[in-house]
Amino acid sequence: MNKKTIISLMLGGMSLLPASAQNGWFVDAGGGVQTIFSSDARKLDFGKRLTPSYTIGVGKWITPTLAMRLQIGGYSLNGMSTSEGLYLRDPQTDGSIFGTHDPVIDNVTVNPDGTYRHYLRYVNAHADFMVSLSRLLFSGQGKFDVLPAVGLGYARSFAYRGTAATNSLTANFSVMAKYKVMKCLDVNLEIGSALMPDHFDGRITGKKYEPTLGATLGLSYNFNAAKPYVKKERIRKQRREAVVDTVYMVERIVERPVYKDRIVEKPVAKKQNPFRLASISFAYASTKPSAKQDIVFANIVEYLNQNPSARIRLDGYADKDTGKARTNLMLSIRRTDSVRNILIERYGIAPSRIEAQGIGSNAQPYENNKLNRVVIVTAIPE
Repeated sequence: MNKKTIISLMLGGMSLLPASAQNGWFVDAGGGVQTIFSSDARKLDFGKRLTPSYTIGVGKWITPTLAMRLQIGGYSLNGMSTSEGLYLRDPQTDGSIFGTHDPVIDNVTVNPDGTYRHYLRYVNAHADFMVSLSRLLFSGQGKFDVLPAVGLGYARSFAYRGTAATNSLTANFSVMAKYKVMKCLDVNLEIGSALMPDHFDGRITGKKYEPTLGATLGLSYNFNAAKPYVKKERIRKQRREAVVDTVYMVERIVERPVYKDRIVEKPVAKKQNPFRLASISFAYASTKPSAKQDIVFANIVEYLNQNPSARIRLDGYADKDTGKARTNLMLSIRRTDSVRNILIERYGIAPSRIEAQGIGSNAQPYENNKLNRVVIVTAIPE
């Protein structure tokens, strides 16, 4: 299985993951500098150890706090070597196994102390899990966020100036700090490290791994940030709290005396009275309609389609044997919101045709307590 197939399978698997309504898909790209901590690398001037680095990635938020990202990065690294160690592509062994002669010597200048530079060209593709600390710790969606990441990858170093081509499994770690400059665009600074195996640079010195360290400055684009989930939820919560604070009362119907001698009878068209159209049940403390009620919603929609001028009213209830009155009122409001949203978003019913109110446990439409976990749909003909 080649690397293109592996990357394609990883992207396909990410597309099957459930997307968080908070962000969904995103892409990032950046450029910066990097270095490798290989054997004898410290003998090279620090400025010459710094080399260009580029990254590009695509990711998906699985939950509001957890994302998965596939990132490809790399370009060049500078290391140092001596005649000590074993080397890949030793001409004395036909280049098939390790040997004591480094083919890089034939392509670079050897210093008086016997050291010489290793020039590496490579690419590292890795899959990471990322965590949003601002959402995890503070439940917020501000402009600033810090995202640590950890993952596994595959690195390919290319044959270049005597350096052998190698394939390696890598462990990758990074921390990204990002700042939102637009609704869908972030500026980010990422510091990352990859643990490469000892043979990554074509030389075996007995080290377990040779880490790289890099810093890149880049941009992140969030594809569906135009519909922030948190903002919607905050508005809905404020609306519910406003309803609870201002409508916490029991309506009373006052009958007025009718004086027949003052009424002037006029022929009018007979108007149909409101009637109960359906009942939608809920489980204990749940705001999501119970399963297997699609036929109930289908009948409601069919009535509205056949009567274009008609409206409906949603009356939400909660059973009085569980929860306090204020809690039950809040629960009943959320139940009517849930039914209303299903009719609007799934079935395309106009919001102007739906009235909704939460009654809580102040009234109980059924004698059986469990049946009062319900939203009653009343048809209002025109």
